[in-house]
Amino acid sequence: MLDNKEIKEKLEEIIECGGIKAEVAKEAINALEDYDNIEDWFNDLLSHGCSSGMIGGMIYYCDTHNFYDKYYNEIEDLRYEYEEMTGEKLHPNDDLKNWFAWFAYEEIARQLANELEIEV
Repeated sequence: MLDNKEIKEKLEEIIECGGIKAEVAKEAINALEDYDNIEDWFNDLLSHGCSSGMIGGMIYYCDTHNFYDKYYNEIEDLRYEYEEMTGEKLHPNDDLKNWFAWFAYEEIARQLANELEIEV
């Protein structure tokens, strides 16, 4: 299992690559101001989701809509991969852009947690 320092170093490398993964990595590093352990941040996010308000840049529709527009192609790839992997179609409710922005952010966080060997 990696310690906070090793996880932070890996997250910093990921930030350089850009994309949604970089957005999640930045937020995880920033979370060290409030969390003693990055694993706790991932557990909170994956337990309560973006709808909990814990991701400041994913609270308001204007922000989630911008996120969706910026990462549309990446979100569509995630949607397709998820539906292929599970064999189920996603059924977004309420605001489409908001729902898919949260889905993508949380799915990337889940993948990143697995990559970093963080138990959630």
